[in-house]
Amino acid sequence: MTKSDPPVRWASRVHPNKLRRLYELDAQGILDEELLDNVGYALYSRCQSILHVSSAMLGNVHCPRCDTIIKRQSMDPVSVLHCTTCGWETTWGAYYNTYRTQELGAGGALDMFQAFVARWEHVRTARDKMLLIDQLIHRWHWETQRQRPKFGLGRPTGVNLIEGNRKQVLAFLDTLTYGAGSTPGTEATKTVWRRHWQEVQANEAASRAKVKAKRTAHKSDGEAK
Repeated sequence: MTKSDPPVRWASRVHPNKLRRLYELDAQGILDEELLDNVGYALYSRCQSILHVSSAMLGNVHCPRCDTIIKRQSMDPVSVLHCTTCGWETTWGAYYNTYRTQELGAGGALDMFQAFVARWEHVRTARDKMLLIDQLIHRWHWETQRQRPKFGLGRPTGVNLIEGNRKQVLAFLDTLTYGAGSTPGTEATKTVWRRHWQEVQANEAASRAKVKAKRTAHKSDGEAK
């Protein structure tokens, strides 16, 4: 890529403080439409970045300059991506490095990110915007998939969307404020989210116990010999 070519820029994750303020106000029955739009469009842009990365992984790279679809011919790091419309160019390796550590993998939540983008473009009322945001950040990878991997539910979608690691994002979501004025439906979403979290914790505990049992058995076999 030449110096004149723009780098690939992905939308950042949302800062927790913005979401915290949004929920504190909502609990008081106050829907700050400016804040709602700020958070909503930030999530919308983030979801679009996730969808573009997913598309690239499947071989269809969105040109960051003009949005033309570039067909990726190879996953070889030195393979060239060239836009015939505007001339933008880079290697697949350089492109891959822009997203590989940025929590931009859709995984088992692709349909959720797609749904948010499609619905946000048409939602109009403040309450509908709040509900849409609330539902998105409280989902789990594979939650809506009928055929899940053997480990069941995956990571929280919040890790893709909110600044912080998995532990920090889970703790943050668990402390969001609700009250008498909260948008109807948000507390029900939280209840489902917490039930799923308990399911994930149970699966993780079972996996750890299984690994520990195998190690103990292996150690016993070694001592017996």
